[in-house]
Amino acid sequence: MGEIVALLQLNPIVGDIDANVAEIERAIALAAANGAVIAWTSELAVCGYPPRDLLLEEGFVVRCQDAASTVQSPILTLVGTPIDSGTERTKPANGAVRVGPDGSSEVVCRKQLLPTYDVFDEARYFEPNLDVGLSSAAGMYLGVTICEDAWQHVGDVPTDYRTDPIEQLAERQHNDGALGLTVNLSASPYHLSKGGERAALVRAAAATLGHPFALCNQVGGNDDLLFDGRSLVAWPDGTVVQAPGWCIGVLLVDLDDPTASSWLASPEGECGPDCRCFVEMVAPGSEPAVPDSGADLLCAVTTGLGDYCRKSGINSLVLGLSGGIDSAVCAAIAARAVGPSNVLGLSMPSRHSSQHSIEDATATAQALGIELLSMPINELHKEAEETLAVELEDGNPVAAENLQARIRGMLVMGAANARGSMAVATGNKSELAVGYCTLYGDMNGGYAPLGDLYKTQVYELAKAINEEAESSGNVPPITESTLTKAPSAELSPDQVDQDTLPPYDILDSILRSLIEDGATPERIVSEGHNPSTVTWVDERLEASEHKRWQMPPAPRVSERAFGQGWRQPLASRGR
Repeated sequence: MGEIVALLQLNPIVGDIDANVAEIERAIALAAANGAVIAWTSELAVCGYPPRDLLLEEGFVVRCQDAASTVQSPILTLVGTPIDSGTERTKPANGAVRVGPDGSSEVVCRKQLLPTYDVFDEARYFEPNLDVGLSSAAGMYLGVTICEDAWQHVGDVPTDYRTDPIEQLAERQHNDGALGLTVNLSASPYHLSKGGERAALVRAAAATLGHPFALCNQVGGNDDLLFDGRSLVAWPDGTVVQAPGWCIGVLLVDLDDPTASSWLASPEGECGPDCRCFVEMVAPGSEPAVPDSGADLLCAVTTGLGDYCRKSGINSLVLGLSGGIDSAVCAAIAARAVGPSNVLGLSMPSRHSSQHSIEDATATAQALGIELLSMPINELHKEAEETLAVELEDGNPVAAENLQARIRGMLVMGAANARGSMAVATGNKSELAVGYCTLYGDMNGGYAPLGDLYKTQVYELAKAINEEAESSGNVPPITESTLTKAPSAELSPDQVDQDTLPPYDILDSILRSLIEDGATPERIVSEGHNPSTVTWVDERLEASEHKRWQMPPAPRVSERAFGQGWRQPLASRGR
């Protein structure tokens, strides 16, 4: 048996330095008790990633570095932390400190490559370094890299850095042959296709370096960003081992025998919902197993909402339960995230609500075991119409429809305030993209679990929710009627979404091209879409930007989500 190393796949709380250090120390002790001689954390594990403007607060970086330097560790451990520059005029570094059983500590790495694309803004906070990270531990000489330092090597980043840290380490290895392992402290955000990209990265790095390359990734949700874990180690021959996704724990790896690698859930019994609790072995020439996208999305959005609540001190949730697909799926996610007993659904039918929608909402609540209150809005709606009668008579007909959405939003917020709960917004990405949502109505809420899922993905998620329920012997909470009836806001007689929107499969295809591919309308038309439909969608996407500036945070699951990764001007012309 060779040397055992440990990747500490943890879920830090941004800003809670003491709690994060305690989790790191617990994971180190677990690793050491199981034979590990070296361990390392994810990127900025002491403060959590991304700390954003906490890094600008006086004393924050120093507190982080001091805490990292005093981590109690029975084995040599690399701890991710911001590194103080020692001067007020120079920004800190994003780095790693090595701590040892003798109480020693040493800065061993400062991140070289600072991403500023998509959701990243690291040049705002950190100073880039020019030298590679190196450390000696347990008789080995280590290369040390931090997240982006490795991505340049596979050319998978939309920027042209001036250096490639993997190539720098490979040159050192070629010259003196001393390096036996290169580690990467990572906070690599999740999106649906990310897994295969990371496997390609670690394989390319290991092949270039001629020795194992090991990437420890953060897990959990921090605001809108999700981190799925799935830490990896690759060998030069292409062998890969991968930790479970959405799960806190320690990946133990035997550098001489990949098949002896193992997973230690930490704490035991508190794994993520899809945790298989074992290491996936990936042979050379093969790819890591691709998780079912519906099941993976379910884990992702549950983690996002659950961690947002846990890390913010939110214990209970309130949402409108209309009998439609979006609210039913949101209710199921809420029940998974905080427990059914902590979720309140409000059924708020108007004169335009169908009986089957009322029945579907009741069935969903009963299957989930959540509380459901009935609050018909007919009288409130009538009084609002009478109060605004002069304005509504010759006004835009949408104004009359939106009264219902705003009344419902008021009731959801009122119930949430009364109970000390958080309101959940139930809208999806398709609606947010084209403005098919009401400000101060159905957009009310502190978090939007479906805000980065297209409507067609919501149906995929519903299927995964029902399959999970059936596999556990429970009643599927998303009724057949909810799954098959035409989507409708039910704000006017016999209304369905397709009265004003293209069919969702067409709408979502066009939106994906516009948002995630950055395609021009002309290119989308050339791919077979109707020109007038493409023009309409493009115009609605631009005209609805003001609504997205006011949307609640949503867990990012796509390659380009509204929010940090979508920075469009609010007042603009000429597109």
